[in-house]
Amino acid sequence: METATGATKKIKRVYFLKVPVDIVSEKSLLEYVKQLLEGETHHQITFLTMKGLFKARRRWDYYKCIAESSLILPVSKGIIRGGRFLQLGNFTRYNPFDTIINLLHLAEENGFSVYLLGGQKQDLEKAERNLRTSFPGLKIIGRFSGYFNQRIENDVILAIKKSHPSLLLVGKGIKDKEMWILRNKKKFNPGISLWIDNSFEIFSGREKYISAGVFKAGLEGVSGICRKPWKMLRIFPFLYFNLLLLIYKIFKL
Repeated sequence: METATGATKKIKRVYFLKVPVDIVSEKSLLEYVKQLLEGETHHQITFLTMKGLFKARRRWDYYKCIAESSLILPVSKGIIRGGRFLQLGNFTRYNPFDTIINLLHLAEENGFSVYLLGGQKQDLEKAERNLRTSFPGLKIIGRFSGYFNQRIENDVILAIKKSHPSLLLVGKGIKDKEMWILRNKKKFNPGISLWIDNSFEIFSGREKYISAGVFKAGLEGVSGICRKPWKMLRIFPFLYFNLLLLIYKIFKL
């Protein structure tokens, strides 16, 4: 991952519990993303959560999806804490929605184009309107809602390719999420694709944005626990995670 020139020199890929993750500052991140957007290859950016970490440990196909990403950005506070505990480096934790906002600012300032894929039709339309208001100079060159019939998937991919977007934002309603990007990124023109989860719903106003305080405290995963008490079961993966940290620390794995 580390090369001799540019922002890539400031990016370090490490293996946390045998799963790759990148150590990169926010400033270096935007510099590197700009380099990728100006390159000749289609890239994928992945946000790594605790759920994704465990998924990558048990499923080779998902591990491959993460490992082949040009940027793997840690989201969960546990990854940050665990990385420091294992002395892997000083991780920067990324809020996916805030990061997407920064990428849209980058696209607007540098004339990069954006394609919106996913979400319910009404949410996507409203999200596009709000994005055009918030980013008046942003080039949104196409959109297609999710939950479409798989028989038209090739037509959707062809429409994206013909639009030639610099940045492809993929939201809900796209089967297999990040894996869909991995399977299809070779069909796209140079640029970047990333799975943005519920960001279209947040942009449309249908879902609430997690406050900075909640995210900083690492409590985004337990929000709504009163309405969904089964979330308490997450204590078991948490205990297993801490046991893994101790094992890796003791045996220097």
